[in-house]
Amino acid sequence: MKTKLLFLSALVCIGMNLNATDLAPGINYSYVPPAADGVINDIEVDCVENDGTSASFFDVSMYLYDQSSQTVYIIGTQSVSSISGYGSYSFTNWDIDINNTPGIPAGTYRLGVYVDSDTDISESDEDNNAALLSGNITYNPNANGIEANTFLANSVNLFPNPANESTTVKFTLAENSAVTMNIYDMTGKLVQVVNNNDQMIAGDYSLQVETASLPPGVYFITLTSGELSVTRRLTVAH
Repeated sequence: MKTKLLFLSALVCIGMNLNATDLAPGINYSYVPPAADGVINDIEVDCVENDGTSASFFDVSMYLYDQSSQTVYIIGTQSVSSISGYGSYSFTNWDIDINNTPGIPAGTYRLGVYVDSDTDISESDEDNNAALLSGNITYNPNANGIEANTFLANSVNLFPNPANESTTVKFTLAENSAVTMNIYDMTGKLVQVVNNNDQMIAGDYSLQVETASLPPGVYFITLTSGELSVTRRLTVAH
């Protein structure tokens, strides 16, 4: 049975910028709790922009929260390319295999959603980005998952940043996968294709990305592998 959700509390407080946008979770979310396979099915979540200022390229993550130890485990992340002022963006039919996040012990958790989880967007109110959903998640790490995430989201880093002539993108693939890497400007326009669904073997990567031809400004590099997409902010300064 699909569980209807209500947000109960905020989880993070990062800071304030009164001239920025404000992103937050929405309402009326639902999900199917995991069975023995450890897979949460049919997650439906949305995010909203509360200040009337459009925003581009931010991440939305689902996480498990251990209330006794106050430990947070990010279990899945997707990226939003843009959202209009006072608008909303919805994810539907999102299936997450908890087994794909190593190190989560057996136990009972709360499911949560974290909007702008990579803090790409400067916000006027960053104490409302995350919320816990009603209902409990029971997890056994010995369960057999369905499909491994090919991409380790926490491994994605850029250096140098700000960049002049080039930057190096470092990331890790957990298994062989096709990888797409694109660069977008602040309006969401595609300005450079770095990789176009190139097949890559599992391992650690350091790819040099040329930025000399890009005008100075803020850009976003998006890496996509399988069903996972990760975005990082890049500043170009010549």
